[in-house]
Amino acid sequence: MKNIFRHKAYFIGVHVLMFVFLFSALYAYFPWIRVKVKEIIDPADKVITIAHRGASGYAPENTIPAIELAIEMQADYIELDIHLTKDQIPVVIHDETVNRTTGSRGFVKNMTLEQIKQLDAGTWFNEAYPMFAREQYAGITIPTLDEVFETFGDKTRYMIEIKQPAANSQIETLLNEAVLKYNLEDVVSVHSFSSASLRKLHAINPEIPLYQLVWNDYSAARAPASYLENVKTYAVGISPNFQGIGPSYVAEVKNAGLKVMPYTVNYQVNMDKAYLWGVDGVYTNYPDRFKEVIDTNRENGQW
Repeated sequence: MKNIFRHKAYFIGVHVLMFVFLFSALYAYFPWIRVKVKEIIDPADKVITIAHRGASGYAPENTIPAIELAIEMQADYIELDIHLTKDQIPVVIHDETVNRTTGSRGFVKNMTLEQIKQLDAGTWFNEAYPMFAREQYAGITIPTLDEVFETFGDKTRYMIEIKQPAANSQIETLLNEAVLKYNLEDVVSVHSFSSASLRKLHAINPEIPLYQLVWNDYSAARAPASYLENVKTYAVGISPNFQGIGPSYVAEVKNAGLKVMPYTVNYQVNMDKAYLWGVDGVYTNYPDRFKEVIDTNRENGQW
């Protein structure tokens, strides 16, 4: 009987040691496992839902109705894009031209605010997405940044994208002035593909949280340590394209002390992946879908 007990104890002991050794090796060589262990021990309090151009899957992007709907869907942040008009007014529109989202043509920078305000920013959506079309969308206008801030104030949080600015652009200064004018320092963050623009804004107002937008050409791209250390000198996080990352990328960014919030994730299967990788937030045209993913994972005990 004692021999049988010894054999069982030896058998169990060997397998426990093998498991510990295997787990230790995986923990050492796979950073995403380290992040996952940390999240299990110390779960994230909040995974951010960022409504990309407002709830742009259901309403015309970058418009007041899209913002209203995103707030109704309890998005944590409203992501908006800004360009300057010919008369140096920040307006909320994604493209450098008005061609795609209005019935007109031309560059935003070559048009005055008065000209911009004559354009229809909603009819195109009704025609492109008849299942979500609404009569009230026809004829809505491109809002100014001031209009957005004045309308919604601190009822929500904002992620403002500065598009590729000219070297002599004053867009960073004008954005900061608008933030201060409406006392929104605590609810505005800014992101851009332009590191120069982010550095410029950081010098103007270091209190505004900044995120470096990133495009990776292939999946599961690595995040070089030297690059992450450089980003940390002006930004608090990185926003990469979802298709260009994997769990190791997320882990490397988070282990470097930066937040990671991928864009633009519209299918729930991908939202679920991003959530389980341990991202800090997700940009989506459908904020209600990501809310469902968050609730489902938490109900199922997935941190």
